Amino acid sequence: MSQVRIGEEIALDKIEAAFQTFWRQTSDADSDEAVLKAGTLNLIILLNEKALFDELLADMHEIVSSHPGRIIIAYLNPDSDLAEIKARISAFSQKSKEQTQISAELVALETGHAGSAHLAGTILPLLLADLPVYFWCTSLDALMNPQAKLLFQFTDRLIVTTSPEYETARELSTTIDAILALDNECKISDTSWARLTDWREAVAQFFDADQRLKYISRLEEVEIIYSGDKLSNDAFLMAGWLSFSLTAVAQRISLEDDATIYFGRRREQLSIKIRKRIIDGHTGLYKIKLYAEENGKPVILAAMAMPDGCIQTTVQKSGGRLSRICTMTRKSNAEILCAELDFLQQDRIYLNTCRVISEYLHENSGQNIG
Repeated sequence: MSQVRIGEEIALDKIEAAFQTFWRQTSDADSDEAVLKAGTLNLIILLNEKALFDELLADMHEIVSSHPGRIIIAYLNPDSDLAEIKARISAFSQKSKEQTQISAELVALETGHAGSAHLAGTILPLLLADLPVYFWCTSLDALMNPQAKLLFQFTDRLIVTTSPEYETARELSTTIDAILALDNECKISDTSWARLTDWREAVAQFFDADQRLKYISRLEEVEIIYSGDKLSNDAFLMAGWLSFSLTAVAQRISLEDDATIYFGRRREQLSIKIRKRIIDGHTGLYKIKLYAEENGKPVILAAMAMPDGCIQTTVQKSGGRLSRICTMTRKSNAEILCAELDFLQQDRIYLNTCRVISEYLHENSGQNIG
């Protein structure tokens, strides 16, 4: 695949004409071959981190090779008061024996605080008709941006990236509530949730074997341990997922210490705890332990992060201990995005997880969580 740059910077009202010119030039250059302009989607990416902006531009070939269409990536520089919206455009093409295919048209926008007020009006005319619109808000600031809210009504699928950690429970609650408020407006998914797939699969596999299905009804406690000094988004997502999956209900917390959050309880039998620790050399989810009972004896099902990036799962009971290693797949932002672009339907499991978290946070809003 080749990338063709059409000028370093271009006036906003000249963008479509420049793409048409490129189309004609490509057709003339390959006059003996068919030239196909492919497109399956519109993708809007809104971000305020320069490093991520540069990373995605560098990895754009990976995105467009499997998801051709019109891509608009808008960088809102948080340190700039730039009033104008600067634009650069590129086109990506690939050539086969039969034809040349223009697989993507990229519009890269950059502006500051003042210019961001005109962002929706700039982006909407650039969208290709009759193609679904995917919109990736890469941060809470992007999600809450007034211009983003104007674009939601034209969005078929919203992709969010929730923060790895939060200073306060109120900040986490604000994020979750903002996501849930869009449930009826567009389909929603979360790249942070997607990155937890290996953890969810590691826990779910405990009950894949018929002889261990019985432990679901015998669970007494779930303990989620993470390393960090703030509220872990991953820990709450896992707690919400387990709470929903095990039909738990959120309950008012009763803290024993300031490092333990009692997330939920099921039929007064199953408690879900989130424990915060400082573990040298590790940040984020560290261990998930499920405690059950069989014939009056304890059974412990555990998934733990290993230094090599894998997850070790163990089943420990009176008859011995069984361990296995699950490989965690480290994916780039572009790879995660590509996986999200494969789906247009609503992620109901994720949204139900968010509802459980929201219920818990609102019921305990007066408590000092974390």
